Amino acid sequence: MATGPLTTGAMATGAMAATGAMVAGPVPADAAPAQRAGEAADGWTLRKRLRQTRGTRLRGALRGAVPLALAGLLANAANMGVTLIIARAMSTRSYGAVAQLIAIFFVVSMPGSALLVGVVRRVTTWQHSGRLHLMADWVNRVRRVGVATVLVVAVLAIIGRGYVARELSLPGPGGVAEIITAGAAWCLLCVDRGLLQCARQYSALATNLLVDAAVKTVFTIGLVLVGLDESGAAIGVLLGVLAALAHVRWTLYRSPETMGRGAQPSPAAPSAPPVLAAPASVAVKAPTRLAVEVGAALVALALLGLLQNVDVLLQGRLAPDLSGSYAAVSVASKVIVLAAVVLAGFLLPEAADRRHLGQHALHQLGATIAILLVPAMGLLSAALIAPEKLLSLAFGPRFTDASGALLPLAAAMTCLGATVLFTHYLLALGERGVLLALGLAAAAAVPLLLWADGSPTATARADLACQAALAVVTGLSVLAAARRTARA
Repeated sequence: MATGPLTTGAMATGAMAATGAMVAGPVPADAAPAQRAGEAADGWTLRKRLRQTRGTRLRGALRGAVPLALAGLLANAANMGVTLIIARAMSTRSYGAVAQLIAIFFVVSMPGSALLVGVVRRVTTWQHSGRLHLMADWVNRVRRVGVATVLVVAVLAIIGRGYVARELSLPGPGGVAEIITAGAAWCLLCVDRGLLQCARQYSALATNLLVDAAVKTVFTIGLVLVGLDESGAAIGVLLGVLAALAHVRWTLYRSPETMGRGAQPSPAAPSAPPVLAAPASVAVKAPTRLAVEVGAALVALALLGLLQNVDVLLQGRLAPDLSGSYAAVSVASKVIVLAAVVLAGFLLPEAADRRHLGQHALHQLGATIAILLVPAMGLLSAALIAPEKLLSLAFGPRFTDASGALLPLAAAMTCLGATVLFTHYLLALGERGVLLALGLAAAAAVPLLLWADGSPTATARADLACQAALAVVTGLSVLAAARRTARA
């Protein structure tokens, strides 16, 4: 496992070098002539390197994204295996309770994904402004607050688990506290994963995904098979998150340069004053900016989550007798979206880094889309040739009634996967106009899906129309943002 930032191929462009040297920040107007000449020479060298490596950027992007893609593929396969095994070992009621608990986890953990976006943007800004020395203290403060928050959430979850179980009509309170605590711990994990992304430690990040998946798979299956049912599934998720958190902390501990330890303030930018001595306006400015970025990311991710699941919710409400068959089609199709989320872990820091260099990250975006199309084309081909056989092999012959919906829904989720990548690209650049596009798409999806009246095939086709239009709009927004970045 690499212990420092990856610097192979074109990924070294704009990133930290192995020695921790950073891209020079802007030259102050009152700088000495020698300093200005040195900074200008550094800038010329950087631009020359960018021109020289332009032809190999796509290959470099593929080398960076492929480990994450493979780890995501294995993790998704493990999750699918767990789903199939515990579905056969549990009663229908208990399996439904597990699905509800997983939904709780996604709701509680959603702020973590938004926080990751804010961490990547802040650390990338420090890397390019010569202020990486501020990073270690800031991360330590965030970690302390995060641990305290997780403990408070865990206590509240234990106290309120009975109430939550009654409100959701769960068989019992078992697993509620564990899954809520796991969601809160996931938010803390996202902070450290953001640090790995900023350091371009994609191999370590891929390993971290596999640690989470392996621990969760082993303990979930084991605990369910010994009779703990939904409690065992929730404990397995919690242990997976804690194992991943321990692994990422160990990885960062072995790479002190990743945490900014030993970094010195850039001579091109004055050292920031201590927080306690800073004026109130200066002390509040950065947290407020981070809060805005995290808030925008949270809204965007919430809308993406709604677009991913609104078809299942409305189809189940309108035609509950077909909800099981449509759910099987949905699970098979939405693997593409999960793969896109994993690939966004590579795209986000790359786009944020190149924004500071006045460069677009379309090569990196193209690499992630090319990788995403591999499983997408496989699923679309199977859905076109033998959808009923695919569903029967995966879920059993009871779940083939909605096989006609597999092809349009797989196409819809392929479009949504592209939208996920486009959205992370725009969030990395600080573009908030994507929120309007996502909001309008979510508003349009509801009446379209209601018009389908619960028919699985009509629901999938309506979803495809909405997702395809959204992918086109967000893709055009990416191209416009890339042109603005290159002109800046």
